[in-house]
Amino acid sequence: MACKVHIGREFVAVPTRIIKRLRTRLEKICAVLEALESRPTFLESIAQSSLAITVDSWRFRYEFEPLRNRLTVVQAIPSG
Repeated sequence: MACKVHIGREFVAVPTRIIKRLRTRLEKICAVLEALESRPTFLESIAQSSLAITVDSWRFRYEFEPLRNRLTVVQAIPSG
């Protein structure tokens, strides 16, 4: 099953262009995770970690859900 990206509707305050760039970056991360399927210990570690990515002046926290095989954005923090 291909890795998916989930960005919930609760992030409506984030500009559309930022969401698009975020989705593109997370899709690239999904592709890497798919390539690492043969490394279950590493994927388990990622699933237990809090992950973050910055897009322009926004910082996002996201999680890897191995059972659903998806990256889920859980927090958006504007800086400045």
